[in-house]
Amino acid sequence: MNLKRLALLAFGTYGLCALWAITGVQESSPMLTIAPRQTITLQDLTPQQLADRAEELLATTTTTTTTTVLASPRIADVPVETKCQEWFPIAISVGWPNNTETLQKLGRLLFKETRCLNITPLSSDPELAKRFNNSDHGIAQINEIHTRYAEQVFNMPFAEAMSDPTLNLRFAYLLYSDIAEGGGCGWKPWKLC
Repeated sequence: MNLKRLALLAFGTYGLCALWAITGVQESSPMLTIAPRQTITLQDLTPQQLADRAEELLATTTTTTTTTVLASPRIADVPVETKCQEWFPIAISVGWPNNTETLQKLGRLLFKETRCLNITPLSSDPELAKRFNNSDHGIAQINEIHTRYAEQVFNMPFAEAMSDPTLNLRFAYLLYSDIAEGGGCGWKPWKLC
């Protein structure tokens, strides 16, 4: 094969390819389309979202001039020996599932962590304040590692929010449900898996 024929063949092939690309000559097979890639960006909650979430969480209570009255849901049947049952109405009102298995395990958690006491550095009871271990707060003993998350959710200082048993149990449920929804054991933060 001589050089002229090779150059002519190469130039001809290149020309046909260019013509095909320009004119869009296509085969009869359907064209494959690729969907654009979606990007999800996570960011901190806005001040309005934080306020809305705190309002939603606090909406479970009704305030009178002298006392706070909690909505009292009917509690699932749990054995009489289940520990810390006095906290179950609050726990259910802030989202904990109202079923026997979950409530029994929640009772074990609260008894294991605090013997059913709301242990916090801000307690007016000096005995409870003295039992505070400098890192775990409230009835469910929420660790300070969750400070930023809790402050975003409740829009208040961590120690103050976790000293309120209602907010403490709500935050404990948020931890539990976040892990459970991801397919994990929701009791992991308290080593009950």
